[in-house]
Amino acid sequence: MSKNLYDDLDLLYRGIWGRSLHHGAWMTGHESIEEARENLIKLALGQLDPTGTIADIGCGYGILAHRLVDQFSCEVIANTNSERQAAQISPGPGLEVLQGDWLQQKLQQESLEGVIAIESLSHFASFEEFLKHTLPALKPGGRIAICDWFSETGSRLFLRQLAATGNLPPWRSILSLSAKARALNLQVLHSQNLSREVAPTWSALLLRSILLPFRRPGLLFALMKKIITRPSLLLAFPFIRLAYETGDLEYHVICFEK
Repeated sequence: MSKNLYDDLDLLYRGIWGRSLHHGAWMTGHESIEEARENLIKLALGQLDPTGTIADIGCGYGILAHRLVDQFSCEVIANTNSERQAAQISPGPGLEVLQGDWLQQKLQQESLEGVIAIESLSHFASFEEFLKHTLPALKPGGRIAICDWFSETGSRLFLRQLAATGNLPPWRSILSLSAKARALNLQVLHSQNLSREVAPTWSALLLRSILLPFRRPGLLFALMKKIITRPSLLLAFPFIRLAYETGDLEYHVICFEK
């Protein structure tokens, strides 16, 4: 999974988008950013039906992990590959933080009732490796809830450039994930295309980036430095929005059961 991007841009991520880094889902089109993000989280949690011990893979700053503990009384294994993110996760009972590559973590057999991966699966070079590493730790009847972006046309030049900007492997299709899951005897409980609903995320990100020097003038120097060293970052926001509009990128919520 990507590590350097999240460590390198930690300050700007929090300055622009806050401590929850997920897409939002504009179900009515009139939601605030916070309401849109809550829509997505509620949808993912509704499919996961969290209980028992849950692994939150790509947990960011631990916002969802703490919610699983506090709201659902779950035991949570929170995994992030980012050292800076892990350092900012508030410790607490019921929460174990595993910092580092998920594929290198030693997991107890059939120790998890559920797995949630919100916008982290796309960082793994292989869907099959992710599933083969995770499934032995999942109890029979356990669920894997995934929210992420996919593409049937990931080989196109501008999509390859967008992937490189985000330190991502080439985009793959939702069909390829479903095929890998079926081959491992996973049952699809839910699959939903939310591309239209999440696309406004990238307009909101672009606007917040433009307004950042006015909202947080102390971050102006850091913003300019990152634009110089990573000039494609700001351009990525409108191009990702365009990719959703053209159908080159799709955002799906999918839930499997073992």
